[in-house]
Amino acid sequence: MQQLGLAIVGLGMGAAQLRQANAHEQARVVALCDLNENWMRKLQQEFAVPFATTVYAEVLERDDVHIVSIATPDYLHHEMTLAALAAGKHVLVEKPMALNVAQCEDMVNAARGHGRKLMVAHICRFYSFFQQVKAWAEDGTLGTPYYVETSYIHNYEHIPGYDGWRYDPEKRHPFVGGACHAVDLARWLAGDVEEVHAYGNHFNLPVQKWEDHIIANVKFKNGMIGRIMNSSGCPRPYDIECELWGTNGVVRGDNTRDEALLSLRQTGYSTWLRYPKEPMAKAIGNEIEHFVDCVLNDTTPLIDGVDGAKTIATCWAVIDSLATGQPQKVRNEF
Repeated sequence: MQQLGLAIVGLGMGAAQLRQANAHEQARVVALCDLNENWMRKLQQEFAVPFATTVYAEVLERDDVHIVSIATPDYLHHEMTLAALAAGKHVLVEKPMALNVAQCEDMVNAARGHGRKLMVAHICRFYSFFQQVKAWAEDGTLGTPYYVETSYIHNYEHIPGYDGWRYDPEKRHPFVGGACHAVDLARWLAGDVEEVHAYGNHFNLPVQKWEDHIIANVKFKNGMIGRIMNSSGCPRPYDIECELWGTNGVVRGDNTRDEALLSLRQTGYSTWLRYPKEPMAKAIGNEIEHFVDCVLNDTTPLIDGVDGAKTIATCWAVIDSLATGQPQKVRNEF
């Protein structure tokens, strides 16, 4: 049986991947990379990983590494992905795919040129509840979907990142770095976005140079409409929320609570039905397992580079709308 070697680069986010990565019998973590050597050595010992280094290039030189998972800060994704693809590795890159559309285009072209798989780790697609919403949207349970709301709500007041990179306008825009979760979820449920019109304000997080609360009205190519919200300074707990409206029902839920709300025409729709659900399940492990299967069976990942680039293009259309005060069209060709 073929077994793929996985390297995890960046052990802030990557530590969670490490804890679930070896569930697939045809994959094994063979290398770690992080600048915090003490933390890296601790995880290396705990999970019996044969190789660890603070030098990214050393990971790419190893013949036993077939997949590189890039879980570093956002501004490193572009450079590290291009290097890994050039070295012949398949790449799972954390969200956001990159800082801007031009970087995404580079990454898509590199994956094509080197004949390697590229997947963006949009974890919402692997939460069991959001998968259930997707199924209800497609199997007729909710009828014909016509409206979607998603939001990414996460206070960044006390998580500036290493050397404050999350507050650096050259290294992160909150609607790219955070709201890409909500954008990708909306796109998965409703399809490609045609046009956006956005509003924002700045009340809670002075150290952040951009708006800390943003709302985008969205028109999808299939006729659906929606709203996407991002709040990065709010005084409330983190969650990713989703609400989908169809001609036969409405579902509301998020990724943290243990139940969702469901209203169906066939049950009278006068009261909400309470739907028990797993809050997080094993989403990261399922995400990695999916990518391993794609590499082994030469299939297209659920979120390939083109799909990831469309999400970033949607994010930047929102940012451009904030700057101009006008609706913006969204690029969907890569």
